[in-house]
Amino acid sequence: MKVANVRSCAQVLPILLLSTVLLPAQAPAQKAPPRNAFDERAASRLLMQLSEALQGHSQNQFLSLFDLDKMKNGPIFKQQVAVFFSQTESIRVHLNLVEVAMEGERATAAVDAEMEVEPRNGGPAERRNERLNFVVAGAGGNWKFVDVQPRGFFSLP
Repeated sequence: MKVANVRSCAQVLPILLLSTVLLPAQAPAQKAPPRNAFDERAASRLLMQLSEALQGHSQNQFLSLFDLDKMKNGPIFKQQVAVFFSQTESIRVHLNLVEVAMEGERATAAVDAEMEVEPRNGGPAERRNERLNFVVAGAGGNWKFVDVQPRGFFSLP
């Protein structure tokens, strides 16, 4: 009888050891954010495109990042941006993402922005530092800005 117990233990012991090794691997993985969620990665990508458009002095590329149809006073903002680009010779910008929040179909991004603008007329460079608050809408990774405050950041005095 003792031989049977030893043999039985010898068969059970490897199974117990194997199960303790496998159990942690079988724990449920943390849920990844949905692919259509606006997160820090999506915000950073959109802000990088905004920065490139400004520094590349590309009004069309800049405006393509905004959904002017959904934006309150979108045509006025478009006109403001056109004047801004026409008045500037060069733009240097640094955007630092501070916070991202998702609420339903819209998201917000708070950004500390520094910009130096050289006017076309040869006047002194204009420097500004401000916290910008962007509202973003879209789905499935196709995000666009639908508001930015203060809008005056993108204009010369």
